[in-house]
Amino acid sequence: MIIQHPLNDFLYSLFPDAQVFGQNPELLVEHLTDFYTFGPYRPTVTIKGAMVEVKIDTKAITSQKAEYDKVLRLCEAGQFRQALPRLRQLISQNPTVSEYHRVLGQVLSELGQPDEALNALIDALRWDPRNGYALIMAGNIYARQKQDLKSAKTFYDQALALNPRDFIAINNIGGNLMQMGRAQEAERYFEIAHEIEPDYPNTLYALAMVRQQRRDYEGAFDFATRALRNARPGDPILRASLALATETATKYLHSTNTFAIANEYQEVVQNRAGLEIRVDEDPLIPTAAKLEIAENYGRRYHQVLFKPNYPAVEHLIMHEIVHLDFVLQARESGGNLLFTTSSRGKEKFIRAAEPQLKKLQKAGFKEQNITGFIDGLFEGMMRQIYNQPIDLFIEDFLYQEYPEARPLQFLSLLKLLQESIEAIRNKQAAEYSPPAVHKASTVLNLVMALQFRDLFGYNAVPDFKAPALQVKEAERLWAEYLEYRTDRQPGEEYELLQHWGEDLGMGAYFELQDEQTLRQQQAAGQSSARPEAAPVSVPTEEPAGQASPEDLLARIERDPLGLDEPEPADAHQGRMSFADSPAGGMAVMFYCLDWLQHFDGKSRQQVQDITFEIAMLGRSGLDPKDSTQKYNLASVPGKKYSALHLLTGMYTGFQQLDPSLDTGLDFGKELEMARAMHKGKDE
Repeated sequence: MIIQHPLNDFLYSLFPDAQVFGQNPELLVEHLTDFYTFGPYRPTVTIKGAMVEVKIDTKAITSQKAEYDKVLRLCEAGQFRQALPRLRQLISQNPTVSEYHRVLGQVLSELGQPDEALNALIDALRWDPRNGYALIMAGNIYARQKQDLKSAKTFYDQALALNPRDFIAINNIGGNLMQMGRAQEAERYFEIAHEIEPDYPNTLYALAMVRQQRRDYEGAFDFATRALRNARPGDPILRASLALATETATKYLHSTNTFAIANEYQEVVQNRAGLEIRVDEDPLIPTAAKLEIAENYGRRYHQVLFKPNYPAVEHLIMHEIVHLDFVLQARESGGNLLFTTSSRGKEKFIRAAEPQLKKLQKAGFKEQNITGFIDGLFEGMMRQIYNQPIDLFIEDFLYQEYPEARPLQFLSLLKLLQESIEAIRNKQAAEYSPPAVHKASTVLNLVMALQFRDLFGYNAVPDFKAPALQVKEAERLWAEYLEYRTDRQPGEEYELLQHWGEDLGMGAYFELQDEQTLRQQQAAGQSSARPEAAPVSVPTEEPAGQASPEDLLARIERDPLGLDEPEPADAHQGRMSFADSPAGGMAVMFYCLDWLQHFDGKSRQQVQDITFEIAMLGRSGLDPKDSTQKYNLASVPGKKYSALHLLTGMYTGFQQLDPSLDTGLDFGKELEMARAMHKGKDE
C-alpha cells in the first residue's frame, strides 16, 4: 500500500504538528513514520521532489500480526522457550521489522543469554535507530548483567536524546545506580522520572526503597502504597510493593512512639465525653482490644482494654475510641441506636437454615453439635452485619484524620483481610453454612476488600475467588456507602446498617432500637431483646435471649472492627486464635476435623511423623495469611495444604501427643467441637 501526499500547505493542515519542523525533511519523515506505524510494523517514508510517499507493508501486517500477538502472549505468560522458535520464524520471514529483533532480545535476556540478547537488540536498532525500548533494554543488560554502567549510559543517553521525557529510561538509570550502591545519585534520577510521570509504579517503588534506606519509614510506606495503587494486575511490581509496604509499616511500628498518636485522639474524645477514658493493658482478655462504655458498667469512666503484645494494637485502641466517639455524636443528636436480637429472631434464622441442618444430620453429626454450630453462625453473622457498615466510617475517619497512623491501620486491616480470604475459601465451611449466610458474609468481606483498595491501593477482591454476582453486589453496597461518606451525619451509619441487613436477607433477625427507650424498658423489666454486644467478651455459646439484665447492659458495647484474632503463632506475633472470628473459627474447626479423620487408625509414631514435619516447616516459615494450597508433606503424599490447614494439623497432632506443649496456637474450642462432631459420626 502506497500513500502519496503533495508537499504543500495542505499536508501541514493534515499534520499540524509537523509545521514546527519548518523545511527540515528528516524531521518530517520521522513524524510521518511514527504516525503511520502500526504495532511493530513501521512504514517506509521518502520525499520525492514535491511529493511525500508512504509505503506500508500491508501484506506483512495481514499475514504476521496474529502470529506476533501469539508471541507476545507467550512472553507475557513467561513462556519464553515456547516463544523463541516462533519469533525466529517471524524474523526469517521479515527481518526488517525492528520490534521482532527487540522482542527476541528480551526473550534471550530472560533465558540468561545476555550476549545473544545484545546482538538481537543491535539488529533492532540497525533497522530502527529510534527504537526507544531497544535502547533501554540494551542499557539494562549492560548495567545489570555485565555491570558496565559506562556502556549502559551510552544507550540510555541515546534514548533520552530521542525523548528527553522518557521517564522509563530515566528510572532505569536510577535503578542501576541504586543496584551499584549509589543511592544518592539514583534518587536524583528517580525524582526526575517522578516529576515527568507521577504515577509510574516502578519509580514510586524505587522512591520507597530510597526512603527506607534513609529510615524514613513513613515516607517509604507512602510511596509503596502509591506504587500499589498504580501497579497493573499481574505486574511483579504489585506483589513487590505489597511486601515493601508491609515491611516499612512494620519498621515504622517498631521505630515510632505510636501510642502517642492514640493518646492524642484519646484526649479529644475524652473532652467530648466529659468522662475519663482509661486505656489499660489486660493480657487476659480474649481479644486484642475491647471497649467498655461507662453506662453499661455503672462506672464514671469509659474503659479500653488491650493486649500489650498484639501487633499494631495502637490502631485497635484508636478504633475503639472512634466507636465511642460515634456513639457520643449520635447521643448528642438524639439518634443513638442499639443493635438487638431476640429468641424470636434466632428462631427465624434456624428455620431458614433447616436444609443445612438436615444436611449435617444426614452427615452423621449429633444434634447437640449441630446446635452449637448454628448458634455460632447466628452470633457471627449478627456481629458481622453490625460491624461492617460502621467499620467503614471508622476506618475512613482514621485514614483521613490521622495519616501518621496509616502504617498501623494498614497492618491491622491487611491481617483481617487475609484471614477473611482463608475463611471464605474454606470448602467445608461453605458446604455446611446456609447459602444465604455464606453469601452475606462473603459480600461483606468483599466490601472490606474494596475499602482496603480505596485506602491503600491493593485489590484483594480477586483473591476471594467469589462469584461475579457477589462481587457485583459488594460493589453496589460500596457505592451506597460512598454516598453516605461524603456528608455523614451522626447516627447515619445505623441507616446504612439497616439497609444492608435487609439487602443481604438478614433483616428479619435483628432490630435497631432507640438507646434511651430500650434502657428504660430493660430497667423496668419490659424488654427481652438482646443487644448484640459484638465484643468478643460476649460468650457466643450462650443462647440468645437468656442473658440477665446486667449482662444485657454489659453487652451493649461492641468491638466494631472485629479485628480480635491474635497474630499467627510466632514468637514475635503472639498467640493465634479465632476466638471472635466465626468464619475463621469455622474454617479451623473443619480443618481440625479433617486431621482427626486422617489420624484415625494411625499409630502414635505416624501421628508424630506428620506433626513433627509440620513443626519443622513452621520453623522455616508458615504464613497463615497465605491461603494458597502450596505446601506438601512427605508423610502425607499426594495432598497440598494451606498454611492454616497445616497449623491446625500441628495443633491437633500435639494435642494427641503432648497436650501440655505450648504451640502458640489457641484452637482449643475449635478442636473440642471437631472432636465432638467426629465422635458423633463414629457412633
